[in-house]
Amino acid sequence: MKYIDSLREGMRISEVYLCKSKQIAQTKAGKDYGNLVLQDKTGTIDSKIWDLGSPGICNFEAMDYVAVDADVTMFQGNNQLNIRRIRVADEGEYIPADYLPVTTKDIPAMQHELIQYITTIKNEYLRKLASGYFNDPEFMKAFSFHSAAKSVHHGFVGGLLEHTLSVVKMCDYFS
Repeated sequence: MKYIDSLREGMRISEVYLCKSKQIAQTKAGKDYGNLVLQDKTGTIDSKIWDLGSPGICNFEAMDYVAVDADVTMFQGNNQLNIRRIRVADEGEYIPADYLPVTTKDIPAMQHELIQYITTIKNEYLRKLASGYFNDPEFMKAFSFHSAAKSVHHGFVGGLLEHTLSVVKMCDYFS
């Protein structure tokens, strides 16, 4: 993978990045173009789609992982991508840790530890309720991916799981 901080003017790239923002803007001549900010764990880069009607421009939204074919250019002293092709990246084409801050703790180990705490809940109905959610692989995957907050605390992939487990441990200790 070519990280954003390693891009240099004149490079032609085919990479996957996180689309942080997407807006439609207009040139001085009144022509619509795509104004994007792409991100990886090393930073962000302004990106442009000059021909929105091009056959290589597929539908995507902000916060999608996108596969781009682009040229690295310089604009006002900063690198910029001129995107020729873009599409939503398929799962497996990217590793979220390459694009977002991620917990330094072992996510599968935290998942296992949380499940172990759930098995110790004495109230049968509460145990069944918690088990119903956390033993569902799709729920656990989504829960483990999210941050606890945007920026205040645990604002990274795995943050919600890490925060929840720490609260569970404190509650267990105090009870």
